[in-house]
This record gives sequence, C-alpha cells and structure tokens, in this order.
Amino acid sequence: MAVIQEVQNGKLVEDTSESTSKKNGSKKNVDNTMGQDQFLQLLVAQMQYQDPLEPTSNTEWVAQMATFSMVESLNGMKEEFGKQAANDLVGKYVFINDGDNGFVRGKVDYVTKEDGKTKLSVNDKLYDIDKLDTVSDQEYYEGAVLAKELHDMIQLLPSENNVTIQDAGLVQSARDEYEKLTETQKKFVDKADLDKLAALENRIDAFKATEFTHTVNNLPAVGQIESADEETLAKYSEQYDKAKELYEGLTEKQRKNIAEETIKQYNAVGEAMKKAADKLKPDGGADGSETDVAAILNKILAELQAQKDNSAAGN
Repeated sequence: MAVIQEVQNGKLVEDTSESTSKKNGSKKNVDNTMGQDQFLQLLVAQMQYQDPLEPTSNTEWVAQMATFSMVESLNGMKEEFGKQAANDLVGKYVFINDGDNGFVRGKVDYVTKEDGKTKLSVNDKLYDIDKLDTVSDQEYYEGAVLAKELHDMIQLLPSENNVTIQDAGLVQSARDEYEKLTETQKKFVDKADLDKLAALENRIDAFKATEFTHTVNNLPAVGQIESADEETLAKYSEQYDKAKELYEGLTEKQRKNIAEETIKQYNAVGEAMKKAADKLKPDGGADGSETDVAAILNKILAELQAQKDNSAAGN
C-alpha cells in the first residue's frame, strides 16, 4: 500500500496547522487515538489514492473491512460497558476528587448525560465521572468518614507542649469518639493521630497526678489533726474532702503516676480525720443513741419519783 500525501503545483504540501497554531499563540491538543470516523476516512483515502499499477487485492480489502467492523463493534461494546458501569454506581458510596475543592464524599443518587458527558449526582450536585476517585461499600465509607472527623477533632487539640489540665475534657472526648468506632473502622484512623492523642493523654495524666500530690502535701499533719478543736477540724475536713474528690476522679492509669509516699500520707490523714471526728462526738464517739436512751430513762425515773412523792404527801 502506497503512502499518499497531498500534492499541489508539483510540490508536497506540509501540514501547517501546528505552525499556524503557534503563530496564533495557542496550543493544539492532538488526540493520538483513532476513532471510527478517522478509520473510515483513512480507508476511503486509501481507495481513492491507491496506485492503479499496484491495486490493493480483494483479500486486503476484506481484511481492512473486517478490521473496520471489529473497531466499530469494540467501540459499541466500550460504550455499552461504560453505560453499564456508570449505572452500577447508583446507590454506591463514592469519593469524588473535585480538584482544589478537595474530596467530595456521598452516595450516587443517579447517573445522567449532560453535554455528551456522563455525570454522577452526589449530594444534589453533578460531577463528571472522570473525577471519580473511589467506590466503596457502606462500611468502608463510614469508616473513612468517621476517621476523617476524628482526624479533624484531634488536629484542633493543642500540641503536647501547649496542653493544660483544662484541656482534659476535650482530650477525653476525642478518646471517647475513637472508642465508639468498630474494630474495622479503627483501621482507617492514622497512626499519627493516635500517637498525638496518646501523648496528650499522658500529659493530662501527669498534670492530674501532680495536682493531687500538691493538694495532699498541703494537708495538715496527723499531729495537728489530733490536737485540733472543732472549728479547726472543720477547716481541715474541707481540705481533705478536696483531696478525696481529686483522688476518686483519677483513673487507675493516673493513680499509677502518684508516688507511694503520697498515697500513704493521704490515707494517714484520712484515718486521723475519722478518729478526730469520732472523738468530738458525745460520750467519746458514741453515736448518740445511748445518750438518748439514758435521758429517757432518767425522765421516767424522775416522773415516777414525783408520783411517789405526791402519794406520800397525800397520805
């Protein structure tokens, strides 16, 4: 088969479309793929400009026509497969790469054609199917979404060096959200996020242990408690109750950060407070029930004695 090129005035004519495009300051996008129309044009040109001295044989024509039919069939199959693949996306959870706007996530509501392009409806907005990044099932989708939300929450937390004990509630909220995830969903969480959360928790644990230790160190000594009067003991009791509230609010992990000597001091003050309070009760620590019974008996005896005296006076 001869190669044919256009001839004018006895000279070969070169394609000046590219040079013309450059002169106009624009770039020409060249599609290197051959479609059905291009193949047909090439076949017609070959028939028109074939060398009459070396005509193409019937076998070659049949082969080329068969190739043309095959290309046409493949294009039809490709189009049908494309339609079927697009329709299969309806109801699926997808991630759309929307360029500078980031990723859009949601469920495909329907598929439509617009300006010759297949478009997906996600969150009431149409996107080119070419922007489709990921197709997932519901579990994968929910895991990715929840992991992204947890990531955003952890990123809003202060750094390890700037965290304070006042941030304890926020740090605990992030941990609670993580624990709500299923084991499968937890796999979507970045290790860097978990490392930051653990580091913040360790700092909070250290802060709480330090706060409790400082409070215990400011408690009165056992000797002071034993010799305190009722008014002074009431003040000591307020200090101890604050330390007790802090201790009961600590987790087992946080309590492990407290020195053993501090725990012993805390327990010793508690025992001394209890003994001092019992000592100030009537009758050396009785709960008052015996005193009440004795008072009633004395009253009865006094009434009986009065009745006896009255009877003696009457006689």
